[in-house]
Amino acid sequence: MKFAVFTDLHYDVIQDGDRRIHEFINAVKEENLDFIIELGDLCHPTDENKHLISELKEVGIPCFFTVGNHNSDAYLIDTVLKFFEMKNSFYSFVYGNIKFIVLDANYIKTLDGCEPYCKRNYERTNGDYPYIPQEEIEWLKNELIKEQYYYVILTHQSLSNDFMNRGISNRTEIRRLLEERNRNGKKVLLCMNGHDHGDDVKIINGIHYYTLNSMSYIWQGIKETFNYSDEIHKQYPTLKNLILYQEALHIIVVIDDNMNIQINGMNGHYQNITPSDIGMGNKWNGVSIEPKTSSLYIGYK
Repeated sequence: MKFAVFTDLHYDVIQDGDRRIHEFINAVKEENLDFIIELGDLCHPTDENKHLISELKEVGIPCFFTVGNHNSDAYLIDTVLKFFEMKNSFYSFVYGNIKFIVLDANYIKTLDGCEPYCKRNYERTNGDYPYIPQEEIEWLKNELIKEQYYYVILTHQSLSNDFMNRGISNRTEIRRLLEERNRNGKKVLLCMNGHDHGDDVKIINGIHYYTLNSMSYIWQGIKETFNYSDEIHKQYPTLKNLILYQEALHIIVVIDDNMNIQINGMNGHYQNITPSDIGMGNKWNGVSIEPKTSSLYIGYK
């Protein structure tokens, strides 16, 4: 099977979101793909943005969406789900003998249980976040039972990033479930996430964790820069805190009949300023911020 993956377009905060999505669509049309996976933070769920969903549909293959933390910045989860035509924020789908499991960690753990992200409430809490609730964990356990399937795990936030609160707060518990599933033979093939706006690959207890770089930019809070017209900066006020990539970064994934995985990444460029221009290193939030998506071969063992 062959599919494309992209994440973190953040259409509403950049001036060239349409160019990027068109560049991506034109690229994947040349690839004879089976489906597309989007790992979160595509856009705000507004009527003005419905054309993005329509354009992805027009590729003619399924597109599976993931809820990101910024999708609900100003909206209830029901609005987000309706926009993306999703029945639930966590779900699974099967292609061939591989089950793809999409998890939702957009929750805050509280003394009373947990509450979903809504209107940036995660910025006003002392609770643990991002967090996968117990109900969802029980669902995941049940999803992992079937012996006839191999598994690919998809999340917006990371199951492997230990930098501050970037990763899923109860990621160790989730990883243990996946490791237990692999105890009697490799079943969990790969975990993929977005969110960190950077590029990273880790192997933890035999499982590969691939952090996919943003299609658009690095967020930085070090120095405000004004590299576009006054009109553009007025329309997109957070641009002054962004370092944009020129290309619409994404990956193409091929999984053969023997469960060997080839991830074909791409090397890109910064659009104008670079991290070094403002005194940043080549890592931020625990991941590489080079303008690329890593290529990787994972042999089935």
